[in-house]
Amino acid sequence: MKKIKNLVIIFFLSIFVFQESKVYSEINNKIIAKVGDQIISSYELKNKIKLILFLSKQELNQSNIDQIKKVALRSLIDNKLKKNEVVTNKIQIENNINVKNFLKNTYANFNTNEKGFKTLLLQNNIDFELYLNEIKYEFAWQKLIFRLYKDKINLNEQEIINELNTFIKIQKNLETFQLAEIVILAVSKSEDNKNIEEIKKQIQIDGFNDTAIKYSQSSSAFEGGKIGWVNSKSLSSGILSVVKNLKIGEVSKPFYQTNSIVFLKLLNKKKENINDINIEKVKINIITRKKNELLNIFSNNHLSKIKNKTFIRYNE
Repeated sequence: MKKIKNLVIIFFLSIFVFQESKVYSEINNKIIAKVGDQIISSYELKNKIKLILFLSKQELNQSNIDQIKKVALRSLIDNKLKKNEVVTNKIQIENNINVKNFLKNTYANFNTNEKGFKTLLLQNNIDFELYLNEIKYEFAWQKLIFRLYKDKINLNEQEIINELNTFIKIQKNLETFQLAEIVILAVSKSEDNKNIEEIKKQIQIDGFNDTAIKYSQSSSAFEGGKIGWVNSKSLSSGILSVVKNLKIGEVSKPFYQTNSIVFLKLLNKKKENINDINIEKVKINIITRKKNELLNIFSNNHLSKIKNKTFIRYNE
């Protein structure tokens, strides 16, 4: 009898928990906005907020949530408008090379691959499929805009020539350096002096490459400290003054940079010869950039038009 009584209690408790869970789910996944015949749920908004904060590497706290909430909702509304326009115009949604390259760059930004990135999203309770669909529709939207406005892209040839000439003029004085580095953390004056002497000693014994692999705390350590070719325009004035005074094969005196001590080795250097520059390729790049700038203007204008024609209702 007691056993039957316990079973009855468990049964009713189960019903209560189920009903409570259902109610909780409804509360936490309610409709917060309607965009035409599409809806935006609270689940989508929460996911978008967390995604924005995650991708921008900001902390998930109430202050940041409050700050980003309007931006997230506006972005979701724009996404729904774009999605509707893409579907209406029968633009194919596909996981094309642009989507793959975009995701690959995103993974690299977090020093991981697809599997690792999905794990990171899962750990932060972020829906990867929503993110993926958003990217797919964004690239489909770009395809639509190009289809609609490609005949309206008129470029000023003289502007292109002027920009090309400016580029060529700058390149004449451009010097590039092939560099390698050893980076160690700064601790205290006495400890730093000890570590500096140890690095110098090891460079003499093992060479710069092996010393970098063994001691450097920079990601370049895996490549023997090599950081590749760097042009003079991208170096700070302080580092440039160090590098310019080095002979090929020479190692700089250690210098402090933020909380680190840095040794630089000049592996090679060269001046860009204007004859070696593919001028036609540079011109194509300028034209492509200017076309993209115009397409962005057309994109924003088109979005504004359909937003003005679409009934948007907020439930909050």
